[in-house]
Amino acid sequence: MTTLEIPFDPARAERIAAARRTFPEQVVDRVAENLFRTDTVIDEVVADFATLGRGAGWRILDEALRTRDPNPPGSPDSLCELLTPLLHPPVWFDPERVRHGAELWWRYAPAVIVGMGGTLLTAYSFGDLNKPQAMNSRTEKMAARRYEETARWVLSATDPGTLIPGGTGFDSTLRIRFVHAMVRRHLRECGQWRTSDWGEPIHATGMAITIGGFLLMPLAMYEMFDMPLREDELESIRQLWCWIGYLMGVPDQLLPHSLADATVLESAAFRIFAPPDRDTEILTRALFRSGLRIERLLPQPLWSRTAPALRPVFSTLVWGGTGRIVTAYNDPDTDPPRNHPVVLTLRQIARGRELLRRRGRLGSDAEIAVRQRRKLSGVLDAMKAAPAPVDPRRAVTAAIAE
Repeated sequence: MTTLEIPFDPARAERIAAARRTFPEQVVDRVAENLFRTDTVIDEVVADFATLGRGAGWRILDEALRTRDPNPPGSPDSLCELLTPLLHPPVWFDPERVRHGAELWWRYAPAVIVGMGGTLLTAYSFGDLNKPQAMNSRTEKMAARRYEETARWVLSATDPGTLIPGGTGFDSTLRIRFVHAMVRRHLRECGQWRTSDWGEPIHATGMAITIGGFLLMPLAMYEMFDMPLREDELESIRQLWCWIGYLMGVPDQLLPHSLADATVLESAAFRIFAPPDRDTEILTRALFRSGLRIERLLPQPLWSRTAPALRPVFSTLVWGGTGRIVTAYNDPDTDPPRNHPVVLTLRQIARGRELLRRRGRLGSDAEIAVRQRRKLSGVLDAMKAAPAPVDPRRAVTAAIAE
């Protein structure tokens, strides 16, 4: 990796210096330098798509994914460069291990749901990492929809057996990679992005830490709920998220090649990212006030009348509890909230389920995963939530319109 000259910012320089006193030099270097690197391969594809006729690039992408051909007629060379290593995975990719990792990740839905929400809140809590969300106004104005679309992607990406080329999880993950590239292009062109202060928009470090959050935070929840995972099970889950990170364009030196490295990389990044700011407050408050469209469980004529009362109450209950858990997780000096009423309840349920699972009463890992995934998808469906992850074709236009 070529060493970059990091634009000088006194506060960031001080945070980097402090991180060097705690973490290995090469870990700090990886975090700091990759604040100024992005997924250039897909950035070039998006730039090439912009030169084609309206919608032509997306039609070519659809054809490439349908046929598993990285170079369909009319496609730019950049698309072939992007797709070839994805359609022909590296030797370390083990599809059976990844499939089993997805099953294990879904052993207990509350651990996944809290971990997923916690990853989103963590991104909001840093004053530089939150800038793509803050400036791409969909998050502030449509906090609930943002979470729903993220949840739909997670459900798709972790659907066991679908992350292979040609599978629905593979395709949806690649499309989210295009979403990031579209937003990044918009932020660079809008004239308001401050690279020296915030790093590149949707930079490589941020992507790596997000993938690490989806890996590490649910595992922390499994520990909190007294549901220990064996070493081989942890390794399968690690391989799941390492592969998803690869599909999302995370560079190799930042992929979670081990849980230990993912953990120390995350801890170092938390020291280097900027502290909470005004955007942290705005984005978090939006989730606490309207992050759960609970009124949609009622008949549609009642939505507009009940939303002002129901959304703040239920959003605060759900996101507030998640926020407390996340704060404890992100702060090593804080004791985990093991005695929080919600955690106590979920732990008791988890213990009972574990007894049944170990006795073979809950079926195979695959059968358990199917039922646990239905818990999240069922709630989303009942609330008439966003039906799918955000489409890259609407990633920017929707933000401007809203």
